[in-house]
Amino acid sequence: MSVLEYLIAALFVAAGAGTQACIGIGMGLIVGPVLVTIEPTGIPGPMLMLAGGINLRNAIADRAALNAPALRRQLIAAPLGLVGGVALLTVLSDRSLAIAVSVFVLAAVAVQAIGFRPPEGRRADYAAGAGTAFSSSVAAVPGPVYAVFASHWEPAALRATLATFMLFVGTAIIAALVIIGEFGLRELWLALGLLPAVALGLPIGRWLRPRIAGPRFRIIVLSVAATSATVVLVRQLAAG
Repeated sequence: MSVLEYLIAALFVAAGAGTQACIGIGMGLIVGPVLVTIEPTGIPGPMLMLAGGINLRNAIADRAALNAPALRRQLIAAPLGLVGGVALLTVLSDRSLAIAVSVFVLAAVAVQAIGFRPPEGRRADYAAGAGTAFSSSVAAVPGPVYAVFASHWEPAALRATLATFMLFVGTAIIAALVIIGEFGLRELWLALGLLPAVALGLPIGRWLRPRIAGPRFRIIVLSVAATSATVVLVRQLAAG
């Protein structure tokens, strides 16, 4: 990774960290399509490590709003999605991974944009757990899948429960990646090198919360994510 590429990646990481600290999702959406092009090994392991700091912050700050019953059901279903996602990673090339991440982000943005709302209840919790674990292990993009199933929750509840869920699941995914040889010193150093950008994003998130209305900010986030994913997808398809 060149100095310019690092600065670009750090800029997007800071923006993604600020977004996730503000609304509970957005790190993978904003950073994923860019990082997978600059440094394919940045997905999913290093991305999950970077998001871990934001998740810890949200889990602590919004802990009073945690939806514990839903969290338990989601964690029960998570291994199903995790196994499927990790298995898929073992057969994807770097180019295929870049295309998969971009397509997944675009699909997630589309689902968010049309306001799809699935049935609520216990089944939705199990589906959220399995689907979020799968999308996290393949593309490090947990937020959109989770938000689809928890769109009716209060913002603080979504932030706290998703963050707590990902602290467990993210750790499990990284451990699985280590076991199958997809996470080593290179990925560790990449994550550590981008941690300062996460630290920069935290105060950005605190500053944004009271200043940007939810619907307007959501439109901005989805637009940036869709643009990034489209650029990466076009580049990869053209290169093929």
